[in-house]
Amino acid sequence: MLSILIPTFNDDITPLVERLWYEIERIETPIEIIIGDDHSTREASLNTFQNLDSVVFFRNPENLGRTATRDLLAKKARYNTLLFLDADVLPAQSDFIKKYLSAIGKSQVVFGGVQYTKEKPEQAMLLRWVYGKEREAKLAQERQRNPYYIISQNLMIDKDVFLAVNAPEIKRYGWDNVFSFQLYRQGITVHHIDNAVIHLGLEPCDSYLSKVQQAMSTLVWAEKNDMISENFTSIQKFYNSLKTFGLAGLLRISLTLWLPIMRAQLASKFPSVRVLDLYKFYYFSTYKYKA
Repeated sequence: MLSILIPTFNDDITPLVERLWYEIERIETPIEIIIGDDHSTREASLNTFQNLDSVVFFRNPENLGRTATRDLLAKKARYNTLLFLDADVLPAQSDFIKKYLSAIGKSQVVFGGVQYTKEKPEQAMLLRWVYGKEREAKLAQERQRNPYYIISQNLMIDKDVFLAVNAPEIKRYGWDNVFSFQLYRQGITVHHIDNAVIHLGLEPCDSYLSKVQQAMSTLVWAEKNDMISENFTSIQKFYNSLKTFGLAGLLRISLTLWLPIMRAQLASKFPSVRVLDLYKFYYFSTYKYKA
């Protein structure tokens, strides 16, 4: 038994739900799909599946944020095994649900992975695509070496674990790192499988860089509030290694002068993930300095 939970905000979720339903029809295991609309500013397209059995839709009376919407989805779920999917993905394989069903019981948390299209997007979306292909699109064997690096856009988790770890009252972008640390802190095992979704909802460079900045702010805030250790993510480890030699502040000041050049490079036809790392470091170290 499986509850598939999809938080959405201004997304066309019809292709995803149709794709899931096509497979569900051929499976005897009880499965439900619950869609939680976080008070979208445009009307959701529901005509295609609103009469399908085991598909439930609700709309928040106000915008609560992704974390709170996921909490509501989990509480409404009938079954104890939850599969969270973002609204802007599509399963990469035709036996997507079957693979997750076969993984039930292997671990309290199962991460299937993420992929990106082979075709390059337009230049405005290129940074997000390059980063995703280089840093996120990995096979299970490689991901299992660092098991707590997970992305919640394609995650199966026991209901009681999710409700114990989630923090619905926090309305901040970049919460996956904190969520992962809470799993680590509580000793929850994470099992990785090759059952990816294709991330289709790429963002323009400016929008993505704004979210990167927000994520760095969230990371520093979470450190300060003892919600994540100071040595959990790669950016934290890089900062600490430089700080040991007294170089963290020097690099932060130096990067201030290079910010316009870094932004231009990241928006170019050949965005560099290493430049993005420096961009993240600048904002992380700046927030640390001001904290």
